[in-house]
Amino acid sequence: LSLPEARIEFHGISVSPGKPTIFAHARGKPLLGLPGYPVSALVIFDRFGAPLLRALGGEDVTTASSPKNITRARLKTNVASPTGREDYVRVTLEQLDGQWYASPLPNKSGAIFTLVKADGMIRIDLNQEGIEAGEEVEVLLF
Repeated sequence: LSLPEARIEFHGISVSPGKPTIFAHARGKPLLGLPGYPVSALVIFDRFGAPLLRALGGEDVTTASSPKNITRARLKTNVASPTGREDYVRVTLEQLDGQWYASPLPNKSGAIFTLVKADGMIRIDLNQEGIEAGEEVEVLLF
């Protein structure tokens, strides 16, 4: 940061996509630095930026940080994820016989086409080694 009075709270988080995120305070104001890749920026804004703005607008922190549009679906294929980081994977949704199914899209943070195709994203916990096909997942809708 080029603001000499800025206080960096953290730089780099265990989230993919979005690791190079930075959060600071300057002149009593919060500053959130988003990653440069489009997918990373969207994920971090959705998970941190929008809740921060809602909290600054008066919502209590718990409500502000809760996802707003969620559905449940069965995962169509396995999704691998290394432990030690929280992963957000873009998915498409389709409904078959009254059941929603989620299909993962390529997990490249620079692949902007995945944002156009995706209906939402699933979160893989940092202590979880992926999710197996057939498991029910929570889909954070776009």
